Amino acid sequence: MKLLEERLLRYAAPVLYDRMIETFSSYHIHPYDVSATALKNENGYDVSLRFSTDFSQTFTHYFRFKQVKEPDEEVTRFFEEAAEKCKSSLIADYYKMMKL
Repeated sequence: MKLLEERLLRYAAPVLYDRMIETFSSYHIHPYDVSATALKNENGYDVSLRFSTDFSQTFTHYFRFKQVKEPDEEVTRFFEEAAEKCKSSLIADYYKMMKL
């Protein structure tokens, strides 16, 4: 039986990681605000992005190997949606912290 191992996106799929960083930086979100991992399977990767102050928010998507090597519009759209959710979460967390 082959065990599946979740790896950091940076090492599992560097091209996808670069697209994520590029997209998130346009939203002024730093790489350390997101925990990005990938789980390799037969036909591609399950990519998970975790964010929020305690990394409890999760955004996931499945990408085929071709998309991992050559990111397309679907990849960009996923990272844009994730960046918007992450930014909203970070702003909400900031305001919660300011009320304390």
